[in-house]
Amino acid sequence: MVSAFFLGLGGANFIVYSFWLPEQYRTECRASAFALTTNVGRSAAAGFPFLVGAGVRHFQTLGTPVALTAFTFVVGILLLPFGEETKGESLPA
Repeated sequence: MVSAFFLGLGGANFIVYSFWLPEQYRTECRASAFALTTNVGRSAAAGFPFLVGAGVRHFQTLGTPVALTAFTFVVGILLLPFGEETKGESLPA
């Protein structure tokens, strides 16, 4: 945990996912689910630089394509009400 703190100071704040994501799944499928969720995100993120590059070529500016990436956060906020509330519940075994 101490080294995770220093990694976070260095900009590696994604280290939290190593602790947080596995706790969302049952023990039987924890390793497979963690691997799937992290790698699907990485695979999708690998294409975004090319998508932003195509946007720069289309709009002839960097500002508009980068601003359009904010829509992913808007989609996330719109999906929040569909999440399961776990406040006060114990972790699954």
